[in-house]
Amino acid sequence: MSSVSQNEGMKNTSIRSPLQATVVQWLVQSGATFKQGDVLVILEAMKMEHEIRAQSDGQVTDLNFAVGDLVNDGDPLLQAALLTHVQPGSEIKSAANSALEEGLSAAATAIRPDLQRVLDRHAFTLDANRPEAMAKRHATGLRSARENIADLCDERKQPGSFIEYGALAIAAQTRRRALDDLVANTPADGMVTGIGSINADKFGDEDSRCVIMAYDFTVLAGTQGMRNHQKT
Repeated sequence: MSSVSQNEGMKNTSIRSPLQATVVQWLVQSGATFKQGDVLVILEAMKMEHEIRAQSDGQVTDLNFAVGDLVNDGDPLLQAALLTHVQPGSEIKSAANSALEEGLSAAATAIRPDLQRVLDRHAFTLDANRPEAMAKRHATGLRSARENIADLCDERKQPGSFIEYGALAIAAQTRRRALDDLVANTPADGMVTGIGSINADKFGDEDSRCVIMAYDFTVLAGTQGMRNHQKT
């Protein structure tokens, strides 16, 4: 892309993350120019990669995160100067460029409907979204299965090192309980399973990998079910 000419305007803006994710790869560097449709950065959430594309021509002025950093929904991923191509006194072009900027902002903050359904479904498995169950567990001086796994594995030092298997399993009780009830109250069918790393900094990535299984006593008091047997 050629450098900016004298009759082209530039407008500074932030390109923000549309979700909580990890920065996997930058496709641009500070000072680089880009065109509409170019992939700027690749994010990863729930083991799915998401391309953040430019909705207008422009130039990167600063990258706010490094590869491996965790970003939250709405965090400014990078600063950019957008090419507005506005001729002095041109109201038509000014309106068009305003629309481009709005489109960039909307695209950067939008989440695809199918991804939103996945995120909403996984949310039922997270301790933070089960306050009553967690309060009862903590009141007895005990911790949740996921809290124990986070401390056993390298999750505190390396988020994402535990890869869960069968998180969306529910109790096999659909003949007598509604699906919404099972999704909300029997996450992972009471058994958290997956592959994690333990002390990878001491033993290396390969030798530190292991299978993790933990009964979740906040789900049906830890009762063994058909689907958690299948996961085991």
